[in-house]
Amino acid sequence: MRPRPRVVVTIHGIRTHGRWQKEITPYLARHRLVPYHIDYGWFHVFRFLSPWWRKKQIQKVRAELRSLLEKAGTPRVSIVAHSFGTLIAMECLQADNGDLRYDRIVLTGSIVPRDFDWKSVLAKKWVIAVRNERATADWVVRTALLASRRPLRWFTRLKAGDSGRQPFTQSAPALLDDWIAGDHSEAHNPFRFERWARFMAYPELPDDLLSKVVAELQALRQEAAKVLDVDPELVRVNLFAPLDGALRIVRGATDNMQYAPEFEMKIEENHGATGTAFAQGKSCVVVKKGKTWTGNTLPGTELDKLNPRLRWAVSLPVKSQARGVVVGVVNVDGLDNIPRLLQDPNSDDCKVAVLALHAGMLQRFEPCLEAAFRGDGPQRIEV
Repeated sequence: MRPRPRVVVTIHGIRTHGRWQKEITPYLARHRLVPYHIDYGWFHVFRFLSPWWRKKQIQKVRAELRSLLEKAGTPRVSIVAHSFGTLIAMECLQADNGDLRYDRIVLTGSIVPRDFDWKSVLAKKWVIAVRNERATADWVVRTALLASRRPLRWFTRLKAGDSGRQPFTQSAPALLDDWIAGDHSEAHNPFRFERWARFMAYPELPDDLLSKVVAELQALRQEAAKVLDVDPELVRVNLFAPLDGALRIVRGATDNMQYAPEFEMKIEENHGATGTAFAQGKSCVVVKKGKTWTGNTLPGTELDKLNPRLRWAVSLPVKSQARGVVVGVVNVDGLDNIPRLLQDPNSDDCKVAVLALHAGMLQRFEPCLEAAFRGDGPQRIEV
């Protein structure tokens, strides 16, 4: 099955043709992201202050976004927006009331109101994650805020804010805030493009972080074979993370897996051991006895993708220390036979074995996944 393209839409601000949109293209392409640049031409400040011109421009971009989703065959796009582009992006989202959805958003020089209801938008999954890049000396967003206050608001009908200078009033695990000393244009300085591309590529891992994760998966497979007293050639490991509303295997984050259909699995929360561990934040063990699996089973469409030799699975959730949410699930599973310690998933022997496997999981995988979520490189991982 050919994967859906992960499209990143860039939207520039007023009084510019968005040169930065072209400059960010190679950074996005390097992370297998498909850039799509919305260039609505030079938009004069007087048009920006006009309710009629603003509404017209927002409607045009909204129509273009909906057309793009249909043509690309993807349920979401990611967004990188600057200045007026940030307001356009969020006005389009709210106008469609959930029909238009974004994956990950980078806001730079944002004029979105600081009291924007991110908690509601994130809870409804209209947006998956947000990165707000602020510049502490951004006088332009301050001007947009003033144009939204009386008496100017009587004429402009503008509802803008200075979230490109000060943080949003709400906080949420998927709402990241970062700042830089500088002005309105400094916030989208090209030296930040690599971080944005990595952030938008998540849960796919860049090579420098993927190599660390794979090394830990390989070590975990050998350790599991010893703890469970089984042949390591019959043990497999993989990492699942949420993408497009389901848990999927992270590209390249496996060891000793060769059965192709499994790489296409899409697991919902509370389905199977993986979905249960992710939803509940607790380890989950399932075994197959005869033709029946214990625990919450997968729907038939996904169950049919499993390797027919698979007999047991231990799903271990990985939780972000900084944000307090589960960010992925590491699965250790095995073929042909059920280890003695896992015969009864409710037994003390099984619980002790799982505890031994789970020990150190946070230190092993959480730093890499958290760095990838934020768009950071391995040099930002705290040891």
